[in-house]
Amino acid sequence: MYKPNFAITHSMIKNVVKFEVEKKGIIDLDIDDDVVQKARLEANSQDIFHLGNLFGMSGTLKTARKIASGKALNIGDYRGQYLINFRNAMEYIISTQTSYFPVKGNILLHLNKILIKNFAEEWDAKYRTSGEEIDKKDDNWIELRDEDIASVEVQSLTLQALDWFSVNSSKIHPLIRIPAVIYRLVRTTPFVTSNKLTILAVCKYLFYKSNLIINGFLPVIKNFDVYEDEYLEAWKKAAEENDNITLWIERFIRNYAGDLSSLRERLDRLIEKNNEKNKQPFLNLNRRQLKILRYLQNIPQVKREEYVEIMEVSTMTAYRDLNELVKKGLLRVEGQGRGTRYILSSR
Repeated sequence: MYKPNFAITHSMIKNVVKFEVEKKGIIDLDIDDDVVQKARLEANSQDIFHLGNLFGMSGTLKTARKIASGKALNIGDYRGQYLINFRNAMEYIISTQTSYFPVKGNILLHLNKILIKNFAEEWDAKYRTSGEEIDKKDDNWIELRDEDIASVEVQSLTLQALDWFSVNSSKIHPLIRIPAVIYRLVRTTPFVTSNKLTILAVCKYLFYKSNLIINGFLPVIKNFDVYEDEYLEAWKKAAEENDNITLWIERFIRNYAGDLSSLRERLDRLIEKNNEKNKQPFLNLNRRQLKILRYLQNIPQVKREEYVEIMEVSTMTAYRDLNELVKKGLLRVEGQGRGTRYILSSR
């Protein structure tokens, strides 16, 4: 049975608590459906954009958003297929939330199969056994592979890590279990091809399985792009210290707790912007009427002719605007004919 080598530290506990507090704050937000859809699209776009960065692509967030939206694009770079396949893998991951899907080895294989489509043969979607040459293209994580692990042990060790993840679901917080599994996959290099791409997809899958995505709002891959050098350093240090992954787990939790704080701020801005967009004008007044009410806060009265000049409208429009304000009780009329004046009712 897989037993990762780490110690629970004050840093881990502090940042797990921070993550959970931010998570509850986000769950408790009153969010319109429009904001929910925008936030989910933004999270998926961020993941695809940063995935491109991780594989050396110079794409834009606009292109990533198109891919996340399901649009067919000719990116002109074979690595663009990574992004499209990853989007398809995300759709598969989301579909697994509708029914019970245990965290088992066949799920990882299916993710690998989706991710290699159109640039590798279908039968290459498999665990390494014996004699296969690992595809190292576009994979700078391969250097962390534990070469003392025999090929025939790869599948068994991978499944043991997944079993450990499931067995400890009620004992160890998922923000500790997920990085422990990810490190094991990095060291084991379980697949014939696309290990880095598949490990990233597995990480997102484990976040979903652990209900840490929070309605699909949290981008997962962004973290690996922003902190890749830091993570590579932590993995190398762990490999040198008998696979002690305490430092790696601390950094993982700290960075995702920080990401969740940023997500909360981003959601607050989206909600505020949406509220402004949907805000009804005061008493259904038009822009000119609101302007004249502000004007009359400082000027005691206005005549219709003055309204025509100030607002650059016709006499009939001025009459309708002012008469409506009178009917709503916001203005009162004094005088008659050419001497008619409009004054704030509150004066």
